[in-house]
Amino acid sequence: MKLKYKLFFSYLILILLFTISLLWLFLEMRELTLTLRRHVQQDVGSIIDLSGQLQILEDLNADYILLFLPGNSTDKILRLERTRLKYASHWESLKQRLFRKNFYHSGLDAITDRFYRALTQNLQNNSDRKMNSRVRTLIGQVDNLWLQVNAGLKASIAAFRKQNLQQARYLRDVKVKNKIQELRTHLATLNRVIGKQSIERSKRMTAIAAKTESLIWATEIGLLLFAILIAFVVARKITKPVEVLKDSVQRMAMHDFNVEIPKKSNDEIGELSKDFEQLSKRLREADRFKSAMLSQFTHEMKSPLGSIKQATQLLEQSLKKDINPTQRRFLDIIKGNYQTLQRLITNILHTTAYDIGQIQLKYQKVDVVRLMAEQLVYLSPMIKEKEIKVNIKLSAKKIECELDGEKFKEIVQNLVTNAVKFSAPKTEIDISLREKFPLIFFSIKDHGIGIPEKEIPYIFEKMYRASNSEKISVKGTGLGLYIVSQIVRAHGGRIKVKSTVGKGTEFRVTIPKNRKLAEEGGWLDA
Repeated sequence: MKLKYKLFFSYLILILLFTISLLWLFLEMRELTLTLRRHVQQDVGSIIDLSGQLQILEDLNADYILLFLPGNSTDKILRLERTRLKYASHWESLKQRLFRKNFYHSGLDAITDRFYRALTQNLQNNSDRKMNSRVRTLIGQVDNLWLQVNAGLKASIAAFRKQNLQQARYLRDVKVKNKIQELRTHLATLNRVIGKQSIERSKRMTAIAAKTESLIWATEIGLLLFAILIAFVVARKITKPVEVLKDSVQRMAMHDFNVEIPKKSNDEIGELSKDFEQLSKRLREADRFKSAMLSQFTHEMKSPLGSIKQATQLLEQSLKKDINPTQRRFLDIIKGNYQTLQRLITNILHTTAYDIGQIQLKYQKVDVVRLMAEQLVYLSPMIKEKEIKVNIKLSAKKIECELDGEKFKEIVQNLVTNAVKFSAPKTEIDISLREKFPLIFFSIKDHGIGIPEKEIPYIFEKMYRASNSEKISVKGTGLGLYIVSQIVRAHGGRIKVKSTVGKGTEFRVTIPKNRKLAEEGGWLDA
């Protein structure tokens, strides 16, 4: 998948989640509004109307009692009739309020309410259903009692109009009076039930409000965490192959052309990785061709160099004591340049062998202190020429190890030669050699020009020379440190460098004490 599509789908998922969260918040707020509307219009209004209904019932009872007191019967009958009709009308209005189902102001209210209830029906209890059933039962009982009371009132009024007071009193005492009391009791009970229902709805509104607040926080935190997770995953998907590619570039910068990038992604970075692998392959082939040509060239140079050496020796022997100072100087120049050229060819041949992994180590038991001393004696003319003081620190007078002695001499020779070359006259060089099973530690520290920090990763490459080495006109091929690093690596060891420009450089070499330890590995991290 292309990188732009990965980013697109990641943002699309975030947008969808954000939209779903907003929709759910919208439903919660709508339900809170509708519940509040029901509470105000149904519960509160019904409680007020029931209180009014009870008051009308008390007025009706009072008018009914007045009917039996001395006075103008016609006025009392008319007053009782008005109160009776008022009760009936108010009761019908109250029933419509109690049985009202549509509290929606728009079609959207109805849709969102039904959708919300459908989503949360498994989370709702059946208290509303029980409460509504109780209300319906009470309303039915109140209706039945009112029918009986109304019938008794009509019969009493008819008896009064016929001047049949005995019949009217009988109806009052036997039918109407007790039924009015029962009606009063049922209306009060209905008022309490609706009040309890109002409390339940208030609690539900509180719960919805609390849940909405929690949902807002949970949504914000959840979206934040999910956004961080998505960003991390996407960034990891993008940066991981970039890191692998960066590591490959660094390896190639250090002339390691055996670059292979695993698990290439199917996007632009993956295409870049494939192209980079092709580039690495071509550079590897070019490097092999260069090494082969260089090896062939150096081999070809060995023969004329041998002839120059033999001719120089024959010339020196033929002249013997007759050689004059000028001739001696010319012969020394020829011999010195021959040795320099011979050493250069040897180094090139070594590096060619090292490039293809053909370092032949001749392990033997040797005293590394003695080997180091021999090399210091060999290099003493160079050291004395610059009047450099060498400080040697040993952990023991004799340190025996199993390694390639000649190769160890090369390590010492190259590192000491570099230290002398890049040190100012009359300075000091500190050399340390110690053992700590299962390793030996060799270090050399000078107080010379140092190496720029950004160039340290490249100093072990072939033909590489630090940029500040040209300022002091130090001659060299740039092969010494490469050879040292390859010899140390072949012994299963490690070489590190610490340097500060203008203050000096320190090389630290760590090598296992014998061949078995080198082959087992892991000792360097012990």
